Amino acid sequence: MAASTATTIVCIACYAYFFVLFVLYVGWLLPGLTTVVPRGIAPYVSSIEDSPVNSDALTAFATNTFLISLFALPHSFFARDFVKEAIGLGDEWYRPLYILLTTATLQAHMHFWQSFDASPIWDARGTSFEPLIAGFFVSGFLFLLSATFALDHFSLFGLSQGLGLDINKALGLNGTENQRGMVVRLHYSLVAHPIMTGFLVISWSATVMSASRLLFAVLMTSYIVFAVKMLEEPDLERKIGSPYSEYLATVPSFCPFAPKSSRRRSAKSTKIQADCSVKTESSQRDQGISLATVASMIYTVSKEIPQS
Repeated sequence: MAASTATTIVCIACYAYFFVLFVLYVGWLLPGLTTVVPRGIAPYVSSIEDSPVNSDALTAFATNTFLISLFALPHSFFARDFVKEAIGLGDEWYRPLYILLTTATLQAHMHFWQSFDASPIWDARGTSFEPLIAGFFVSGFLFLLSATFALDHFSLFGLSQGLGLDINKALGLNGTENQRGMVVRLHYSLVAHPIMTGFLVISWSATVMSASRLLFAVLMTSYIVFAVKMLEEPDLERKIGSPYSEYLATVPSFCPFAPKSSRRRSAKSTKIQADCSVKTESSQRDQGISLATVASMIYTVSKEIPQS
């Protein structure tokens, strides 16, 4: 795929927009960053807790839910293969524009988010828990960011497609993939969805947990679990087949420390049931053959007996 001047400019611009906005978004979720970066320098680098307070809690709740939906629905809808095929744009255009849309909706819910309760559910600032929570937050961010490189950072964010160059391969970052193109190295050997794991960690690692921040965490968690379990995993199972199903049966979805999941148990149970079904069908078939053989022998003998 040869890159044009237009796709080169668009993909670089979309990537730069995403990169800057994502850094600001992380700052938005991390209370106290405004003491490091003044608002006069970066007006969007503020805490979610600094969002305008709406005295009407119901209106604020509805507004915030709409803002998360504004991000979630297009993010999942335009990622489906049938939508890509229907739109008909090549990857060199589609992926950068998809990143542009995602980034714009993230910026929208940063800018228009509303607080609706000034009293926090918990406030760990100035306590011994603050560095622990901050450590979880930073770890989640680094895990998320590094997971994009374990997959293919430059393809994920549209640079490779727009430039017509496999940047990951050019930099020697390609890992070993199995015969179906699945990436199972590094983070993906720990959890099936490490990018989502990192996002879940930073969503819940709040030194100040207000009602509006709790709403954010609950809505984003609900969306992530729904999108992964109801959309992404079924799509990949249809596309890749049994290797991906087996992968999901051996690797937890989000938490690397999770006990054996119900999915693993159900997968094993399904396999046992399938084996039993095969054995039962085989046994019934053998039994049918045996009965047919006996009936044939009886018939042959009866024909040979002289009739009186």
